[in-house]
This record gives sequence, structure tokens and C-alpha cells, in this order.
Amino acid sequence: MEKFFTYREFSENELLNIPVSTLAWVGDAVYTLCAREFELSKLNSKPNKLHKMATTLVNAGAQSDALERILEALNESEQSVVRRARNAPIATKSKHYGIADYKRATALEALIGYLYLSNKMDRLNEILEMIFGETE
Repeated sequence: MEKFFTYREFSENELLNIPVSTLAWVGDAVYTLCAREFELSKLNSKPNKLHKMATTLVNAGAQSDALERILEALNESEQSVVRRARNAPIATKSKHYGIADYKRATALEALIGYLYLSNKMDRLNEILEMIFGETE
């Protein structure tokens, strides 16, 4: 696969030292972009309508459900990232979702950030296809 922009590839050791909240911050941006691209591929519409459609995928409830669907397909290092993120203390709360959903959503975002920063684009695509393929 062609390289999706990354400033640099982080080593496994470096990734272990990046706080999971930072991995989730990166993962949130990547996941949101991919959700928008997914919605655009289904329906070429006006940005406002596309935004509303994408928000059905990019919210704590949908992301929590997505993580539950892919958990069994994750390898050991991916599961470790998910565990670290799910068990990390949270600094903010979701207005519309419970703590468990919020933590699972953050764990999914951290996983996406981990895969992106480690430049594992083939694996990132596999995970995203598992998630978005089931939402069609």
C-alpha cells in the first residue's frame, strides 16, 4: 500500500512511552477522517449531510460497539494498547454515554493512533474494513 502521510514511523519502544491519551488523540483524528471518507464513498452529498452521517460512526457508543466487534481479531500488542487505554484514568466525561462506553471508545481511538503512528497501514486498513464493512 502507498504510504498514508506520517511524519515519521515510531518504534515499538517509543509507542509504549506515548501516553494512551495521546495515541487516542491521534487516533480520533485518523478515525474521523476515515469515517468521513467512508460516508463520502457511499453518497456524494453536501457537507452538512455527510457530517451528520459521519457522526453516527464517530461517537462513544458507535466506537464502543466497534471495539467489541473487533476485539477477537486483535493480536497481542494491539490488545495491550486497548487494555492500557481502557484502564487509563479519564480526565473528561461524555455528555451522552456512560464511562464504560467512553473508555472503550478511547481504547479504539488509541488502537487506531497506535497503528497509524507505527505505520502499520495494512493492519489499520484491515481493522477499519472490519468496522466500517459491518456498518454498510
